[in-house]
Amino acid sequence: MRTRDLALIVVAFLGIAGGVFTPQWAVVFSPVTIYMMMTILYLSFLRIDFGALARLRRADLAELAWWGLIKLVLLPVALWFVFRWLAPGWALPVLLLSGVSAGVTAPFFSQLLGGDTARTLQLTVLTSVLVPLSLPALVELLAGAEINIPFGHMVRMLAQVIFIPLALAWLTRRLAPALVDFLGRVQFPLILALFFCINLGVFAPFAPFFFSQSGQVLAAAGIACALAALYFGVVWLMGPLSGWRLDLISCGCGLIFINNVLVVVFAANFFGPRNPLLAALYLLPLYVMLLPLRLLASRQSRTATPGDKS
Repeated sequence: MRTRDLALIVVAFLGIAGGVFTPQWAVVFSPVTIYMMMTILYLSFLRIDFGALARLRRADLAELAWWGLIKLVLLPVALWFVFRWLAPGWALPVLLLSGVSAGVTAPFFSQLLGGDTARTLQLTVLTSVLVPLSLPALVELLAGAEINIPFGHMVRMLAQVIFIPLALAWLTRRLAPALVDFLGRVQFPLILALFFCINLGVFAPFAPFFFSQSGQVLAAAGIACALAALYFGVVWLMGPLSGWRLDLISCGCGLIFINNVLVVVFAANFFGPRNPLLAALYLLPLYVMLLPLRLLASRQSRTATPGDKS
């Protein structure tokens, strides 16, 4: 484990604990959670070679399409049927969480793990563009209930979260290279502080639920941890199945570091408490997944060059 990995895990759990045990002041961060996510994305984008986003070979497009299919269709559908059989009451929350797009923070984690940040961004953009169509369709088809969220509203929110930081980072690189250098030196502590505040804001509204419905909370925490392990298992399985040619870290980050905070926002307005609760508690295993991903990165580096399509 690297020092930065440990620091991120510790700070993240301190934020979760602060949200649960001191909600009276932590709740002030709840309305600005999405803007803090955008700031993390902006800081991550500053190191991206934007020209690489447009330089996609046919093999690159095929790999992105494959990971996108897994993320938005195959994985959520498979888990829906598993939970309809094992725990029907949790099937819809699992479908919402598993079917959401790759997270806006995935490029940061990819960078931390030594992955190709541009490739992770490509997957994030691809799944974010498609999820306003794919997720409502899956819910209506499988759960028999339509997500009553205006299509335009979801598109605008996703575009705001992803493309505004992207545009600002591009402008900063073009117009203020000195600022890029400065932010690069202080990037990690800034992101640590932002993750701490995000976790405060996400968990503060659920604080009463933790103490009044402890059984539900424990069940949701267990399912969240199981899902994180399953997501990682899928990423690891893609290694031997592809002869270790797929970019497991860069694209795998998109399967594990997902837009669960967006699920919290949407589900809190349109579904019962289990749905946002599971999405919020996914933050418990999310940061810990750095550890097995770090091992997987070492395993792939010993076996093949990441992203080698030969």
